[in-house]
Amino acid sequence: MKLNLLEVKNVYYYYTAGKSLVRAVDGVSLTLPPGGALGLVGESGSGKSTLGKLIAGLLVPQRGRIIFSGRQVAGVQRAVQYVFQNSTAALNPRMRVEALVAEGVEAGRKCPRRERKKQVLATLAAVGLPPEVLDRYPGQLSGGQRQRVALARALAAEPKLLLLDEPVSSLDVTAGARLLALLLKVRKTHHLSYLLISHDLAVVRQVCTHVAVMYAGKIVETGPVAAVFSRPGHYYTRLLLAAHPVPDPAERLQVEIVGEVCDPARIPAGCRFHPRCIRAEAVCRRRPPARQELGDGHSVTCHFAAKKSLPGVFP
Repeated sequence: MKLNLLEVKNVYYYYTAGKSLVRAVDGVSLTLPPGGALGLVGESGSGKSTLGKLIAGLLVPQRGRIIFSGRQVAGVQRAVQYVFQNSTAALNPRMRVEALVAEGVEAGRKCPRRERKKQVLATLAAVGLPPEVLDRYPGQLSGGQRQRVALARALAAEPKLLLLDEPVSSLDVTAGARLLALLLKVRKTHHLSYLLISHDLAVVRQVCTHVAVMYAGKIVETGPVAAVFSRPGHYYTRLLLAAHPVPDPAERLQVEIVGEVCDPARIPAGCRFHPRCIRAEAVCRRRPPARQELGDGHSVTCHFAAKKSLPGVFP
């Protein structure tokens, strides 16, 4: 039996904000097989980025375990590389591109100085950047080029898993499309697994094979992208799909949006989504729902998912 590359087992991470306890990650479990591409979606404040930092070893779980390649994560893992949303802030503005990518080469393996530049050039070529950028500073590059340098720096460390946090949100449409095409290519050529954090479901649909939907620190739906997007079992997933723009307004999902985003410092009793759900019944206000299996790896944390699954926006 092939082991999962990544296993997140009942992980918790709370922090205080003033006098409030914020449940950023509240008992999350998920898996990622070798070569898999998992999209983690949800509104701002749902806990996506905190979970990403826990997996990367930048934060330490207060409860639960994170297993990577069969071993529990204890601190930063070289085999897990994080490509941050803001490449401008992530890249040292005083370092040239050659030095930035060379840091990744040095982190990945012992490399003689005479070979280092060859490795840097090869990695830049893999992300579609010409040798001319070697002597440039991040401020002399376009947004798309900076994001490619950040990707090259991560690839140079020879990771097994790339964590991509909103990789195209700061780019224009053309640069974003090119970067997504590059991510698809790099995943195959470098035999990588992806965990992509995004609020853009179209990006997840293009790059990922599976998706996990997160709300107020909990995973509420998981499964293959095609199954979840075409037949969502949770009303929150349908709400996210309805926010996705479509070419024909007549095909736009009609969803009644009730209430505001859940405050992770004031989690309601029962199902934490029930104040916003038009399908909620008395049991939803009393008891947290258990996970229900809908078949073919598609599962939903909802009392009525099996009875009330709804059509989505993607065929």
